[in-house]
Amino acid sequence: MSEQIIIGSDISFHSLRDYIFDHKINRGDSIVLNPQNYEQILDQIRNSPDHEIDIPLNVFGVLLVKDTTDTVENGKIQIVKNETFDFQ
Repeated sequence: MSEQIIIGSDISFHSLRDYIFDHKINRGDSIVLNPQNYEQILDQIRNSPDHEIDIPLNVFGVLLVKDTTDTVENGKIQIVKNETFDFQ
């Protein structure tokens, strides 16, 4: 499985957006988040007057996905290349 990465002290919508842009994560790739971090991102978007929530979350063509396997540690992300997820 892919390596888990620490992107900074806090995972936020803005830090993920910056990471995707700075590291040139490709459209069609996915970032898997710990469920707690994923919910924090949702809360940030819900409380922002500038954003609407579209599920699945998509930033520059990169999907933000909640970890359902309990493998991604809180405070880290995992990048999955060109993976198709089933959102049932």
